[in-house]
Amino acid sequence: MTPQEVLDRGLTELTPVLGPAGFEFIDTEGGFDSAGQFASGEFLRADRRLELNVRSSLSLVRYHIGEVTLSHEEFVHGVRGLNGIAEKAEYPGFSNDPGAGFLHLRHDLERFGVVFLTGGARAFRALKKWLDKHPKKTGLAGLGA
Repeated sequence: MTPQEVLDRGLTELTPVLGPAGFEFIDTEGGFDSAGQFASGEFLRADRRLELNVRSSLSLVRYHIGEVTLSHEEFVHGVRGLNGIAEKAEYPGFSNDPGAGFLHLRHDLERFGVVFLTGGARAFRALKKWLDKHPKKTGLAGLGA
């Protein structure tokens, strides 16, 4: 499967969550670079976008509202911390299925995504501010987080 085919297949998982929230998908780039073949695109609505990049599977997920940007890991860490949610993220997950990352991301959007999908820019900035004060632990200290 090419990266574009993986992306196209993955959109069937994400569109039912992002479409009703007013997001539209656009392909942004594809081709070859030093790391090989890739495809990318974004779900857009006004000043927010969900950036996706695919190589052999979903390899990058970034949330943007205005000038504030967060990786998926940062986003989920912040939402869990601010809301006292014990459940962990499913994305990226581990699978031999190149499209499984999209299924995991859909779960995470449904579970943690309200601040991005329907929240205001102020709530997203507050999430970023919380993350700046509470960075994710790394190394052995981060194993339990």
